[in-house]
Amino acid sequence: MTLKDFYSLLARLFLGYVFFSSGLCKLAGGHFGQLIGPPNIIADLQAYGLASFGVFLAFSQVITGALVLSQRWSVLGLVMLVPMNASILAATLSMQWQGTPSVNAFLLTINLLALLYEWKTLRFFILPDTQELRHPTRIQQLFPDFWLPVGVVILALIAAISASFSRPLMLTAGVLTLVLAWLNVWRAAKISWLPRLTLAASLLAIVSLSLTEELVKLNFSIYGPLLTGIALTILSTAAISLRVWFSKTRKMI
Repeated sequence: MTLKDFYSLLARLFLGYVFFSSGLCKLAGGHFGQLIGPPNIIADLQAYGLASFGVFLAFSQVITGALVLSQRWSVLGLVMLVPMNASILAATLSMQWQGTPSVNAFLLTINLLALLYEWKTLRFFILPDTQELRHPTRIQQLFPDFWLPVGVVILALIAAISASFSRPLMLTAGVLTLVLAWLNVWRAAKISWLPRLTLAASLLAIVSLSLTEELVKLNFSIYGPLLTGIALTILSTAAISLRVWFSKTRKMI
């Protein structure tokens, strides 16, 4: 796995979590930790007779996020995310929200860069006359497992469906979706201990964030594991980048 492969993997895991957790949080009425809102959009839209649209939007985010997290169907999920990200950006610009458009523009940029990573596979959309129309995705080459990705999508569906009637089942299925997605990467990726530390730290951070409400009820501060996970993720990613850079510099010398 090259450094570009690893950066792309982190981008997919980040995007997948952001939209999976955002959709599940909406379906659960705000009872699942997430990074982007608004968590109560379904209730807000109900006043205008658009509650079903809110549910559809939340389900779309859950499934699309799960597809991105699965790795096997990440390209499909990333393609689906483009109009979703663009629509959210357009909506926040139209409503003149402060700060939110910048966040949405950042997510859309990561989304497009993650798709650009699969240029060899997707280029026929732009260059239909290209000779080589069939080219396996890089993701498929790195993560060939089938059943773990299926499990990720099924658990995401269970979490989304159960959000309206069983909070414990929603939380269990939601967290297991994330754990299984990271396990799929851990098993398939041929990487050293430092990238594995990055994966473990990022999983610690997102699980802590997802279970924020439950941990607070237990008088357990999430800041310890959350900040530790974020710090270790940043530091280990920086260490990986520096190690590769020094290695290339030595070869040039």
